[in-house]
Amino acid sequence: MNPTTQLHAFRGRGLARLLAVLLVALNLRGAITCVGPLLKDIQAHFGLNGTEAGFLTSLPLFAFGFLSPYAAPLARRLGMEQSVLLSMLLLVAGMCLRYVEGETWLFIGTAFIGCGIAFNNVLLPGLLRRDFPAQLTLATALFTMVMVICGGLGSGISIPLADRWGWRISLLSWVVPALLALAIWLPQLRAHSAPAKAVKHGSLWNQPLAWQVSLFMACQATAFYVMIAWFPSMMRDLAGTSAARSGVILFIYQIFVLASVMITPVFIHRMRDQRMIAVVLSGLILAGYVGLYLDAAHALPWMIVMGLGSGGALVLSITLFSLRVESAAQSVAMSGMAQAVGYLVAAVTPICIGYIHDRTRQWTAALLLMIGVVLVQLVSGYLAGRSLKIRAA
Repeated sequence: MNPTTQLHAFRGRGLARLLAVLLVALNLRGAITCVGPLLKDIQAHFGLNGTEAGFLTSLPLFAFGFLSPYAAPLARRLGMEQSVLLSMLLLVAGMCLRYVEGETWLFIGTAFIGCGIAFNNVLLPGLLRRDFPAQLTLATALFTMVMVICGGLGSGISIPLADRWGWRISLLSWVVPALLALAIWLPQLRAHSAPAKAVKHGSLWNQPLAWQVSLFMACQATAFYVMIAWFPSMMRDLAGTSAARSGVILFIYQIFVLASVMITPVFIHRMRDQRMIAVVLSGLILAGYVGLYLDAAHALPWMIVMGLGSGGALVLSITLFSLRVESAAQSVAMSGMAQAVGYLVAAVTPICIGYIHDRTRQWTAALLLMIGVVLVQLVSGYLAGRSLKIRAA
């Protein structure tokens, strides 16, 4: 079934179901990405030092890593729909707590937000695998596209909102789409109960294929988050690029990430397996990092190339959660494992990059480390792209 035919297949309850999932996906990044542009205002208000501010921005990623494995047991205990509801309630509670005056509430609210998003990161791909098996590629692409767009919106609108109403209201504004998604999700509670077949969570951790999928997820996420965290500093030191210019290049980079998110599913669908596309996407990211290492003064074309690889690699990694398993329950467990490994690595690596730079006072070793990470991505992607499935325990 080609993408156009898949699109026509979403009708009636299926379309309502998909829209409900996409509305929940709308809330998986914006409440986090809105913090970065406001960080100086938050630091000034609470008197946070650099380490505390860094911990605030890394807290959701650590939540993703540590809590993702518990999403599958939660879904087995409560049911998929009920677990998504609980996650949305945690998200709304976190946004409200973050609005309360006091540094402690800021961190507690951010932790709640990280917990809510961590569970839904894992649960929603499993829901797509269960409810749209024939349209999985397109449904996953739409899901990923919504996440990427709203992640960009979180960064883009936070400053204008803060200029008009203050940084607190800017942070709180993301409660509006969260409440809308919560209201739309309530009717979905009648649709399904718990997954029919539970999977032994530990069995996946002993599967080489599951580790290959997880490594691919970890490396592509790391390549993305390192750029988001360190690109402006790299460009300032390597090429004398201003922060404003670096911001423009990062914005263009994310446009090409989005373009790749939209285009890649066509190729995933048309190929018998995903080995070639995993190698090509990883190769694009590798070319981008090598280009920055050799010629940082001309960063824009290298970032465009990297963006094309990063967006497609994100779609492919999420799609593999479902393509390499036999059931929706396994898909949730696979998603939990891959995102636990992926986001812990993605949270730690930018810190390591900063440490390496502090010790060496240059970016050569850091960029060589990232080139090595992307080479691991290429190999793990080739192995994970084989047309194999993990058998249910």
